[in-house]
Amino acid sequence: LPITFLYDTEHSIALLPSWQATQGASSEGGEYSLDEITFADPQGVLELRCEVKSYHAYPAVEWVAYLKNTGTVDSGILADILPLDTLFPLEPALPCQVHHARGALTQRDDFEPLATPLTFRQGGSWLELAARTGKSSTLHLPFFNLQMGSGGVIGAIGWSGGWAATFQRTRDGIRVCAGMKRTHLRLHPGEEIRTPRILLLFWQGGDGADGDVTIERTRSQNMWRRLLLEHYTPRVHGRIVQPPFCDGVWGAQPEDRHLAKIRWLAENHIPTECYWIDAGWYGERPFAETAYGLTSTWMREVGSWFPNAGAYPHGFAPISAAASDAGMGLLLWVEPERAFEGTQMVREHPEWLLGPVPSGNTNGMNYMVNLGNPAARQHVTELISSLIATSGATCYRQDFNDLRVPELFGMTDAPDRVGFTEIQHITGLYHFWDALLARHPGLVIDNCAGGGQRIDLETIARSVALWRSDLQCWPFDPLAMQTQTQGLAPWVPLTAAVCDQPTAYAMRSALGPGLVTHWSTQALDGRTELPVATIGSLMDEVKALRKYFYGDFYPLLSFSLAEDAWAAWQYDRPDLGEGMVVAFRRPVAPFALW
Repeated sequence: LPITFLYDTEHSIALLPSWQATQGASSEGGEYSLDEITFADPQGVLELRCEVKSYHAYPAVEWVAYLKNTGTVDSGILADILPLDTLFPLEPALPCQVHHARGALTQRDDFEPLATPLTFRQGGSWLELAARTGKSSTLHLPFFNLQMGSGGVIGAIGWSGGWAATFQRTRDGIRVCAGMKRTHLRLHPGEEIRTPRILLLFWQGGDGADGDVTIERTRSQNMWRRLLLEHYTPRVHGRIVQPPFCDGVWGAQPEDRHLAKIRWLAENHIPTECYWIDAGWYGERPFAETAYGLTSTWMREVGSWFPNAGAYPHGFAPISAAASDAGMGLLLWVEPERAFEGTQMVREHPEWLLGPVPSGNTNGMNYMVNLGNPAARQHVTELISSLIATSGATCYRQDFNDLRVPELFGMTDAPDRVGFTEIQHITGLYHFWDALLARHPGLVIDNCAGGGQRIDLETIARSVALWRSDLQCWPFDPLAMQTQTQGLAPWVPLTAAVCDQPTAYAMRSALGPGLVTHWSTQALDGRTELPVATIGSLMDEVKALRKYFYGDFYPLLSFSLAEDAWAAWQYDRPDLGEGMVVAFRRPVAPFALW
């Protein structure tokens, strides 16, 4: 097995041969085979169960492991649990590179593609990729393409919390290890934990020439995109999700302003598919129209999840009805994993909370709602499900801000339970989302988490990222939209970009399967005269191009953050015999295309 761990300081490689192994009956489907392999320790306390999925149309395999205490006494200490620990053979003379990408740190280089060579030398060479702040795509995206000689393997770590992956070049090849950052825990009788999910896709290049390998590596990324679109992308009524065109508005404004904005969008024939109510709509404090995104009011009311009576005297019903009459869905922002001091969740259910820890953005203390607690998870599921039902929301937007997540987990775990709280919380998050999707057929989940900070294999299978980085909370930057697209597209097929400038250059910089705009706010709150005919025409153009984002992606020029560079890439739909090239001459580029 590529899975390793220590059990009371003994390594699983030495232990497992003496454990009783059983293999369940294989399940053969049209697209993949499912196998289950179980190892039971001789003392009858610990069981390792591994579920393996092997794809028929792709050279790909996925697995997740479960460890369970099946006995009547506590298990020994399980430590350094690695769902991926394997050696890929490679001769010392052959080249090797790890292709990977930055995560989302609210910086201009968010999702920048990177390539790190691993050369053989005395002692080997080493690379570590990891998450930061307990969210899966902060420091690095949890994806990699390990290019070895003329072939390689693409991998994903499916875990929405803290993870780390190491790549070590030795004389024999490349040892790759991946899993949670730290595990050192015992299991009580009946307890079960799961590991991060691992997905590997193998590819082979041509004759080893640099150009051939680059071409084959690009093809491997497109094979990866196809695999994700077919098997790791949400379905809405049986079809691959279509991220909506949204008009985003701040939640801390009265009902009549929302109705006016919906009316403005409809009267001006702006092709909007979803009316987006962001943070600030909830809570007990007196409503203040001066509150907006960069004030702290919205952060201090998180945990009191009911419409603010001053702004929403009739709840969401009039707004969702108006949006529906205008042919729009409704998006509603919620942050259910965080509760600020004094809010309803903190007053009524302190037993469900982790913390507190100081808020980084406002004076006061934050708590984390522990989704690993079954009662807490059930309450949150009922709460959010009720909000979705009563608001008429077609898109549920989950955020996750301003929490020192590793510190909170560390405060909770006993010395012999390190990692347990995180495992239970992240597993609870998946159960929570799965329950919402089951209860509300057709629901789209928008995965925000502070702007693109929880993009991983598990979340993209249940959600889409409509807000890829909080960088766009500040003045809109077309260049950032271009670079985010180029950095993310090889790894994650479906995301949305933002546009708030009514120009062809800005709109095309935001080309993608979904789109977030703020036209109604600019028109009514900003008192700006907008060229509505131009906006409508540009958005119609984006709509007409949507089908291409479900195809293959080819970067045509190197990634660059420079204002004087060109950017260009191609989307191709071999199944349609169609495609498009997108090229940008940035503002101070010194040369024209012709």
